[in-house]
Amino acid sequence: MLLAGDDADAKALLAGVMMAAVLRAVDAGGLKRARELEALGFLQLTLAAGEKTSWAGAFTLAQ
Repeated sequence: MLLAGDDADAKALLAGVMMAAVLRAVDAGGLKRARELEALGFLQLTLAAGEKTSWAGAFTLAQ
């Protein structure tokens, strides 16, 4: 899961919650990155609504 924010303590707390849910937390940077993350969310919703992908689908980061 991608997360963004300007509060390091809040990001660390959220990353801990993500890891407890067996998700990998990836710090996308400061709060200014939220715009790009919201665009990814909108793309995912648009694809699911158009039946191009499942509502349970997700994007994957590849290394």
